Amino acid sequence: MGNDEIHILKRALQREKAARKQAEKILEEKSGELYHITQELKKVNKKLKDRVGEKESELQGVFDNLVDAYVLMDISGNVLEMNDTAKQLFGYDIAQEKLNVVGLIYKDDYRYAMESFQELIAKGSFSDYQARVYTKKNGVRTVHINASLIKDKNKKPIGAQGIVTDITEKLVQKQIFEEQKKQLSIIVENSSLGIVLAQFGKILQTNKAIQNLLGYTKKELQQKEVKDISVKDEYDAVADDLEKVNTGQIDNLSINKRYKKRDGTSFWAKTNVSAVRDHNGNIKYQVALIEDITEHLESEKQRDLLVKKLERSNNDLNDYAHIVSHDLKSPLRSMNALITWLKEDYEDTLDDDAHKSLDMLLKKVDKMDHLINGILKYSSIDKQEHPNKNIALNDILTDIIDVIHIPNHISISIPQNLPIIKGDKFRLQQLFQNLISNAIKYNDKEKGTVKVSCKDEEEFWEFAISDNGQGIPKKYHDKIFQIFQTLDDKKESTGVGLSIVKKIIDLYNGYIWIESQEGIGTTFYFTLKK
Repeated sequence: MGNDEIHILKRALQREKAARKQAEKILEEKSGELYHITQELKKVNKKLKDRVGEKESELQGVFDNLVDAYVLMDISGNVLEMNDTAKQLFGYDIAQEKLNVVGLIYKDDYRYAMESFQELIAKGSFSDYQARVYTKKNGVRTVHINASLIKDKNKKPIGAQGIVTDITEKLVQKQIFEEQKKQLSIIVENSSLGIVLAQFGKILQTNKAIQNLLGYTKKELQQKEVKDISVKDEYDAVADDLEKVNTGQIDNLSINKRYKKRDGTSFWAKTNVSAVRDHNGNIKYQVALIEDITEHLESEKQRDLLVKKLERSNNDLNDYAHIVSHDLKSPLRSMNALITWLKEDYEDTLDDDAHKSLDMLLKKVDKMDHLINGILKYSSIDKQEHPNKNIALNDILTDIIDVIHIPNHISISIPQNLPIIKGDKFRLQQLFQNLISNAIKYNDKEKGTVKVSCKDEEEFWEFAISDNGQGIPKKYHDKIFQIFQTLDDKKESTGVGLSIVKKIIDLYNGYIWIESQEGIGTTFYFTLKK
């Protein structure tokens, strides 16, 4: 080998050595880069694993806490996963037993279920599926399902998932609501009151009653506003109050106003307007209940006229009673004086029969005088205006005992705890005095007794005045309270006393009745309000 060849070989070896060093350097650099990249990949992979774990934990939390039931199944319907809500709904735990959704389908809904499953396969999802299912513990339930298909990376269906909502109670409540709505509709439609549903003056709905009152059809009224069926002046007068209902300042309004009929006439109606609000308190509608009071107002007018007429008649009768009594008393006094003079002047001339006849005539005149006095008392008992005061009944009865004549063989028993009641002293004295005097007057026993008693009831006092006298036959129990009704012909008996008693008790809104046995005695019961 020549020198030149050796020189060329050395140069070639040097170049190869230099290239190898260069390659080793590049490899060393790339290895360093690869190491760093590997370390970065490890860090990123760890982060991804942590993130996936977090997401899995979050998804598991969502899955476990779903309010509705969640079911995951394979393409054959075998349940792979259920949340707690689904376990409670269907009553199965797939950790303990296998479950296929086909076995849950209600028999009458089977065809519908299969059609919905085919829709799921074809479209990838379905919504608003509603059908009945069998459950292990809860019987047949109605459910609503939204479902979607699960596919692999090759777009091949491998399963499905669904959100299941139990709507059994909801449907029951809906059915109850619809039934109540139907019943309410029937009530509204057949109500005797006119009913109008309006929104800011625009009529939305009406019932038959108001349609008949106004003479319009339902459709015609829906084209109108409330002001169109109202008398203008009266509508303007209450417009401010209606606006307060619209703006929510007041919730209801009650007015009497006139409505215009289709034929141009009008009628008076009592109208109650109420506001209907949403859950935020904003006004939605106004409901008006309309009652035709035309006849009622006319009746009130006639009643007022009748009351005034009766008042005039009562005043006239009262005046007439006083005039007549005065005119009657005058000749009676003259008759009494003439008879007395006849007896005195012809005392020695007249025989016994004549004297007896004159005595009988004096008794008749005296009885007539009592009768006239009774008529005056009866006619004026409710005409006297006396303010009610607190009256101690024990004091009233003490005064009566001092005034009336009590024979020696009659004993009167009065309790010391009689109440204090509001009333007029004069009327109360007449009431008790007439009853006690009657008890004394008609007592035929050797030892007569009259007893006054009182019982405290919840809203009134019940009094009783009892005697052991001759008693009153049952056929007279109602008749004795009528004016001029008497059971004997005694001169002092005018038949007015008990009618005065009844009239006074009526004035105090009380009641009176009797219990009596012939030969044993009588008890008059009566009540006075507290």
